[in-house]
Amino acid sequence: MTQTKRRRRKDARPSDIINAAVQEFGEKGYSATSVGSIAARAQIARSTFYLYFDDKEALIQEAFRVRVGAVVAEAHSSTQAEDLPFAELFSQVLTSVYARLVGQDTVVLLRVLIAEGRQFPELTRFYHDTILSAAQTMLSQLIARGIAQGEVRSDALDYDVKILMAPVIMAAIWRLTFEDIETLDMPRFVDGHVSLLTSGLLVR
Repeated sequence: MTQTKRRRRKDARPSDIINAAVQEFGEKGYSATSVGSIAARAQIARSTFYLYFDDKEALIQEAFRVRVGAVVAEAHSSTQAEDLPFAELFSQVLTSVYARLVGQDTVVLLRVLIAEGRQFPELTRFYHDTILSAAQTMLSQLIARGIAQGEVRSDALDYDVKILMAPVIMAAIWRLTFEDIETLDMPRFVDGHVSLLTSGLLVR
C-alpha cells in the first residue's frame, strides 16, 4: 500500500467512526451505545478509537460539529458571499438546512438531545452554545442585511429568530416520530416554510 493511500485511509478514519456512532445512536440511543460497539461497527480496534477521541462524549461533540455545525457555518458563509435578493438567499439557506439536517441521518443527533438531553446536560449545553447560538446569529445577520437593503421589514429583528428555526425542528421531530404513520412531504413543507416566512418578512 502506498503512503498516499495510507494517509487517505487515516484521514478518513474519524469520519468513519462518526458514521458508525451515528448508526449506533440511531439503533440504541446514546447512553446504551458503548465505545466497543462503535468500534465494532466501524471495524476498528477499540484502542484505535482512542487515537481520535478521548471518550464517547468527545465523539458526539465532534459529530455535532461536523454534521450540524458545519451546515450552519456553510449557511453563514453563503449569506456573506452571495449577492442575491433576500428572498432568494433565504430560500437557499433554508433548503440547504432542511436537506442536510432533516433529510439525512443527522436527524439522529437531534433524537439524542430530545430523548437523553436531561441525562447528559453537558451535551445540551454544548449544542446550545456552539450550534444553536451560531444559527441564531446567522439568521439575525441575514435579516439585518435584508433590512439594510430595504427588502425586509424594519421591525423584523424585534421578534425572536427562533421562530424562523421552529419549523425545521418540527420537521425533524416528525421524521423521528411519525414518519411510519404519515410521511412528511418535505418539498411541500420546505416551500411552505420559505413562502410564509418571506411573505411575513418582506416589505410590502
